[in-house]
Amino acid sequence: MIRRRNPLVGATAATMLGTAKVTRAAFYPEPSGAPGAPFGDPNLKLVVMSAMMDKGIIDLGTREELAEHVLGRPVDLDREGYYPLLPVRTYLERYPLTREMLDKVDTLYFDGGNTIYSYIWKFWGGEDESFDVTDMSGIANCPNITTLDFTSMVRLVDLETLKPPMKLQHLTLGVDLANLPALLDMPDLRGVKIYDDDIYRDVMTPGSPARQVMEGLKARGVSVFVHWISSDQGEPPAYQ
Repeated sequence: MIRRRNPLVGATAATMLGTAKVTRAAFYPEPSGAPGAPFGDPNLKLVVMSAMMDKGIIDLGTREELAEHVLGRPVDLDREGYYPLLPVRTYLERYPLTREMLDKVDTLYFDGGNTIYSYIWKFWGGEDESFDVTDMSGIANCPNITTLDFTSMVRLVDLETLKPPMKLQHLTLGVDLANLPALLDMPDLRGVKIYDDDIYRDVMTPGSPARQVMEGLKARGVSVFVHWISSDQGEPPAYQ
């Protein structure tokens, strides 16, 4: 007896596959607004979205699922992941973020290992400026941030932009800084760590501007730690 293919089986499988595609498409919101909104720099938005992914505030699925949704075709990231998928980046830059989502963000890490970067460029080596943040404007749209860690990815942090209404409690600063005295205008600050050769040299000089800032913070009970990055004087101690 010849066994013939049951057309209903094929139809069912096709229907299920189509349903899966529809369900996955419905899972991703339509992009809206200007790239990067509500932040001035799209790369700052990526940092915020990475924090949201880590906290489960948003779910982008797997790298492959997101890429296939955006590109509308099968994707092999082991082959295509050696360069950035620009349509994926464009989609993320216009991903809609609600006030409720933004209010749930309390910690941001500026680091080349952030989760979201591999969704755009799976094998990105972190050795270029593709994701560097050059504009911190709009960060106050996350009003409940208490911890910021600037390990890298930022060319310059102007501390004036981090003053109230932000409620920062913990700051780690390993990048170039401007307006160090602004730390004194952060009433909720509990701890600050700075890794910078110039600031270290200044803070180790009694009466210097940086030293005065740190002494003012310590007088308020703020934990202070200032360390050099490179030294030709052996292993000098940190200022704390």
